[in-house]
Amino acid sequence: MARASTLTFEQVAAHADSLKANGIKPTARAIRDRVGTGSMATLLKHLQQWQGDLARHHPPIDDMLNPAIGRAISQQIVERVTDAVASVTAQLSDLQAETDALIAENERQAAEMDAQAAELAALRAQYAELTGRHQQTEAAAARLEAELAAERMNTEAARVALAKAELRLEAVPRIEAEMEKVRAELHQARTQAAELHEAAAVALIRLEAANEARERAEKLLGSAIAKTK
Repeated sequence: MARASTLTFEQVAAHADSLKANGIKPTARAIRDRVGTGSMATLLKHLQQWQGDLARHHPPIDDMLNPAIGRAISQQIVERVTDAVASVTAQLSDLQAETDALIAENERQAAEMDAQAAELAALRAQYAELTGRHQQTEAAAARLEAELAAERMNTEAARVALAKAELRLEAVPRIEAEMEKVRAELHQARTQAAELHEAAAVALIRLEAANEARERAEKLLGSAIAKTK
């Protein structure tokens, strides 16, 4: 599941206003350097909203000019701007589409990395639990080995007295059966531990690959942002 962004529009707008007031172009990279956290995709969305608000609230041209001068200026503006609008609009449309694609890819990779991180954490927890069980099994095996060794020593000593030897020998098959059971459990635990270790290694490799892909996507996103400015 993707992480909820803690970066708000108000934070981005405040930093953008501050940069603009100091004569610095408010780019996504400049704001990210100030904020120091948050998704680049979320930051870009907030910055585009701030730019749209700024354009909508931009003060109009002074309407106190002589009407004839105003009409002449307007005509010149219309003639020059009309020729450029189609080309610029097409370029902005292409850049916007590219930016939207990069944003979507960045968010997808972030969600994928979260899922892989959760999967890796679960595998590590399972591995830790299995390691604990493995250690307990080994301790039980060692204890039973010691008991079996002691019982065999007692059996050797009890051969002098046939009655005592028969009583002690009755316990040997039971202990050996338990030992075989413990050995089988130990073998199974070792096999499961090896499989979990391999799965954790694969998940870690996938997570590192996702991090690299995300870094590449952020570089492409930065390039796309630079083109829109």
